[in-house]
Amino acid sequence: MSEKNLVIGVDLGGSHVYAGVVNMKGEVLVKKETDIDLSHNADTIIKESIIPVIKAAIEDNPFLKENIKAIGMGIPGNLDSARGICFFSPNFKWRDVYVTPPIQEALGLPVFMLNDVRSAALGEKHFGAGKGINNFVCCAIGTGIGGGIVCNGNLILGEKEAAGEIGHITVDPNGHLCGCGNYGCIEAIASGPNIARRGREAMEADKESILWKMVNDISEVDAFVLFKAAKEGDKTALKVWEETGRYLGICFAGIIHTVNPQRFIMGGRVANAMEFFLPALKEEIKKRARMVPPDSVEIVHAGLLENAGMIGAAALAYEKIGVL
Repeated sequence: MSEKNLVIGVDLGGSHVYAGVVNMKGEVLVKKETDIDLSHNADTIIKESIIPVIKAAIEDNPFLKENIKAIGMGIPGNLDSARGICFFSPNFKWRDVYVTPPIQEALGLPVFMLNDVRSAALGEKHFGAGKGINNFVCCAIGTGIGGGIVCNGNLILGEKEAAGEIGHITVDPNGHLCGCGNYGCIEAIASGPNIARRGREAMEADKESILWKMVNDISEVDAFVLFKAAKEGDKTALKVWEETGRYLGICFAGIIHTVNPQRFIMGGRVANAMEFFLPALKEEIKKRARMVPPDSVEIVHAGLLENAGMIGAAALAYEKIGVL
C-alpha cells in the first residue's frame, strides 16, 4: 500500500487526545488515543500525553515514516497559531502556553495548530458537508458552542483569530451568565449543559412529564435524556427543544446578515437532536433574516462524524504544506 503524502491530525479534547494518520482523501488510516490528566500542568500534558500519542501514531503504522509530512492540531481556546501559543483554553485552564514548539522539537516535523472548531470547518470544506460550497458556517454544539466561517472559499480568522466565536453572540440581554462572563450568550442557552438546565427548570413546572420517570434524580437530566423524552413525545422536552431552536434562529439570523452563508453545517452531539429544534430554528430565521431571499440558506448535518477533529486538523496540515 502506497501513501506518499500523509499527515497527522491531532484532536485535543476535554479529557482525551486523539492522533491519527490521515491521507489526502480525509481517511483516518491509523488512530491512537490517550487520557489527559487535567490536574497536570501544560508542560506535563504536552510531554507525557500529546507527544507520546503522536509518536505512537507515527511509528505504529504500516506506512513509511518518511511519508508523514506534517502535524496539524485542533485545540479549544484562544490562540496565536502562527507562534504556536495558546493564550487561554477553558478546558485545560491554560494561559500563554507554547504548544507547537516542543512538539516540533521532539518529533522533527512541522506542527500547525488552530482552534478546534475552525479546523473542523476546514475538514468540512475539504472532506465533508462543505465540499464544493464557497460560503458556509460550521456550528458545533456540545459542552459549548463554537463556529468556523468560510467566505469565498477561505476560512476567516479575524484579527485575533476569534472570528467564528458564535457561541458568544448575545441573544438575550437579560439571560443567564455565560462562562465567558457575558450574560445571555447563545452558549448560555443552547449548549448541552444549558439545554439540560432549562430542561430541569421546565420539569419543575410539569410534574406529569415523563422525564420524572426516566431518571432517579432530577440532576441526572441532560441533553440526551431530553432527546429521548422528545422521542417519546413528551411535551416538556419538546418545548425545551423548540425554545432552543428559536434562540439559535435569532443567532443564525444575525450571522446570515453579516456573512450571507449558503449553508450552516451543524456538528457536535446536540446536533443529533436537530429534528426537534430545526423547525423552530428555520421559522425564526425566516421571520428575522429579512434581507436575504427566504429559504436561501441550507441547514445540514456535519459530514464528518467521530473523527471530525482529527480530519479537520489534518486538513489544516495539508493546507499549510500546500498539498490541498
